[in-house]
Amino acid sequence: MRGYFKDDIMVIFNLIGHRINDSEKLRLIGEELSHRKAAVIGIVDEFGDKPVYQKDIGRILRIRRSTATSMLQDMEKEGLIIRQTVGDDLRLKQIVLTEKAMDYAKIIKEEFRIIENLIVKDFSEEEKAQLKSFFERIKNNLIVDRRHKCSKNC
Repeated sequence: MRGYFKDDIMVIFNLIGHRINDSEKLRLIGEELSHRKAAVIGIVDEFGDKPVYQKDIGRILRIRRSTATSMLQDMEKEGLIIRQTVGDDLRLKQIVLTEKAMDYAKIIKEEFRIIENLIVKDFSEEEKAQLKSFFERIKNNLIVDRRHKCSKNC
């Protein structure tokens, strides 16, 4: 069964990549934001009213604390986020999106909703749930693999 899905995975990644690149809105945003910065905006937006902290960003993106710090500092300078002190602990800073970042988040969400709908077009609700389950398992397998590799090399 070795390599059974290799061609399918490569073709699907390429087709999704092409579809993303075909979106004029996403292409323009991509010229202004790195994928990681766009991901941070998405994460903070998805949290809604719940507070988001640097440690959350590092954990979700699986990046080092120093990498998160540097990226968030850049995003603050670029007017994408504000880091607000919470309570008396000056070290604890909540990440809040600026209006500019909220505009990006709205566009990204809408464009990815369109792409997601295209991907699951003609899928039944049961098939969509099954695909979601498969993606969760794939994601978990990749996370475990990354942890294993990072315990040796990172």
